[in-house]
Amino acid sequence: MKRKLLVFCLSAMLMICFSSSAVAAEMEAGYLHGNWAIGTKEQTCGDPRSEYFIFRENGTFEAGRSNKAEAVGFWRIAGDVVHLDFVSSGGFFQDIHAELKSLQDQFHYFNVRLVPFNVRQDRFEAVGILEDQINKGIAIRCR
Repeated sequence: MKRKLLVFCLSAMLMICFSSSAVAAEMEAGYLHGNWAIGTKEQTCGDPRSEYFIFRENGTFEAGRSNKAEAVGFWRIAGDVVHLDFVSSGGFFQDIHAELKSLQDQFHYFNVRLVPFNVRQDRFEAVGILEDQINKGIAIRCR
């Protein structure tokens, strides 16, 4: 379950910074506010295959797929790293992975660190770290 959540969260979090630099850029909270799609150019805003993140000004976020929240929590920026503290349930993935249905109504706490790079106005890449797992993703701002 941790691996599936990591892939989900890390992919989704790679859209966090604003800069044209190929290295980690200084993060600003205002850049993240709003809706983001995680995936490829083919999987963008409104595509049910895409994962999404909503970063709110009050420091909360929601992440999910197909307009269904799968993780909720708090986000903050420290230096060039975005920290996500959230709860999620493997049972939310039951539509995608039937073997996780037994986890329905069981929630777990996670902390993901996102290190953004290749940041542009409406898109960025990021590396996400959850415990000993690392993943890379692309985030695209939805309008």
